[in-house]
Amino acid sequence: MHMKKVLFILFSFLVLAGSVNAQFVSGNTQIMLMQKDGDRDPPGQIGDTSPENAPQTRGVILQPVCASLYNKVVTVDFQTAFSAVTVNVINETTGETVYSELFINPASFSIDLSGKGTGDYMIEITSDEITLEGYFPL
Repeated sequence: MHMKKVLFILFSFLVLAGSVNAQFVSGNTQIMLMQKDGDRDPPGQIGDTSPENAPQTRGVILQPVCASLYNKVVTVDFQTAFSAVTVNVINETTGETVYSELFINPASFSIDLSGKGTGDYMIEITSDEITLEGYFPL
């Protein structure tokens, strides 16, 4: 009877330690990308469509681009096809552009910022259709 209790406590501890450890292993930080102010308004807002009689949408809005930060590497994944995008990473503290590159038909890429100083950064992703920006600490 005593051995079962010891095994149960040991097993419970291992399960708990494993679940806590898993949270740290998957330490990806999502970077929230927002559409930059000043982009074109969505079409279809002409006429007398008021909020009361506008069609109601209840669904998940597909984000065209996803970005995450892990171990000073920013990974960008495109959910929508873009012919060309310019990516800038700016150190918000100094105003310095620490990374800038043009990508043709991108699907996914990573930006290694391990040589950059700590501070607040902004990533800006610009195409003909949209400009997205997100903020993250390094």
